[in-house]
Amino acid sequence: CGAVVEDDAENMEETGSTLGNDSSTCTVTNNATGLVQIFQRWLSDADECDWYGVLCSGGFVRSIELAENNLIGEIVPELGMLPFLQIIDLSSNCIFGTIPSSIGQLSYLTNMDLKDNGLSGYIPMELFNLTNLVKLDLSYNVNYDGNCTRFDGTEKEIPTSNGLEGMILDSNIGRLEYLQDIDVTDNYFSGSISPEIGKLKQLGRMVVDNNVFKSTVPDEITQLINLKELWLSMNYFTGGIPENIGALKSLESFSMWENEDLTGHIPDSLYDLTMLEDLHLFRNSFSGSISTQIGRLTKLKTLTLAENKFTGTLPTELGLCQDLEFLRIEMTDIEGSAPKEVCDLTEKNLFSDDRDKEYFKADCLEDNVTMVAFFVCDCCSSCCDHVTSQCKILD
Repeated sequence: CGAVVEDDAENMEETGSTLGNDSSTCTVTNNATGLVQIFQRWLSDADECDWYGVLCSGGFVRSIELAENNLIGEIVPELGMLPFLQIIDLSSNCIFGTIPSSIGQLSYLTNMDLKDNGLSGYIPMELFNLTNLVKLDLSYNVNYDGNCTRFDGTEKEIPTSNGLEGMILDSNIGRLEYLQDIDVTDNYFSGSISPEIGKLKQLGRMVVDNNVFKSTVPDEITQLINLKELWLSMNYFTGGIPENIGALKSLESFSMWENEDLTGHIPDSLYDLTMLEDLHLFRNSFSGSISTQIGRLTKLKTLTLAENKFTGTLPTELGLCQDLEFLRIEMTDIEGSAPKEVCDLTEKNLFSDDRDKEYFKADCLEDNVTMVAFFVCDCCSSCCDHVTSQCKILD
């Protein structure tokens, strides 16, 4: 059947036993309910609708869900011969090779999850024929060590992978207008984000971290009014934050960290994002001061502004963000001192409690020349030397 299988809220684990002497079957125990289920093994003589991980309706295969089953091998092109397939989940296995172009024949497909494997090569253009897709997850397909572990503990050598390639966000992305969730983290995708992205009106989550995208972020991205999570970190994006970013009223998590060539100020409209919980802008070239309007972001839990060219002082209005748990402003030109209103947050949620000891980090370490700290902070948990960038966690 497979190894550990996780299916929505149910956690099903193979017992390792079979019924009688019939090795074509296996038993699976649902850990949540204790219910024992019997399945036919793959490639047995039984009807494929009785195979483990396969769901049929009307005599047609509708779903193949084999996440975390220690599968080793390549995706066969015959997969495209299942015209009514709606869901395919092969995540967290050891699948290598390329995505076959025949995948484009699955016109009813709504969910494709191939994350956490070792896939490589260019994505087939036929993928954009899947105009009913709701979820597309191709994340974490880098495999550097070139090894897979079988059930018996032995190793199988497979090709190493730098991830999937191609221009996944070019103008063809506009054809996937029903898409609600796209995640391509940790691959080698390149090119730009096309203005066609603005056509994905139902998109609620877009995560493209750790690729090699190089372009400005198009203004059309602010048309995605249902977006709750937007992560564009660890790429080569240029320009600045779209001026109308505040149009994304549902946005809860926004990350653009480590793009280096991102410049400009924080648009005033960003402070209209009153649902925002996480804001990550560190390790870029942003400048300007932090507006007093930041106090409007009362749901904010994480704010990372470090390693930028921000100036001015830390607004006292930040103290209105009562849920703040993590604050990083080191290696910026933010000077002055930590306002009492911000330090008071350390009596609420801005403290360690066995979490990251660098929960409040600033340039509050005395430098070796002037013996004066660039930023005065009596409540920081970690301080850096503004000149040398050396940091230390405070007791």
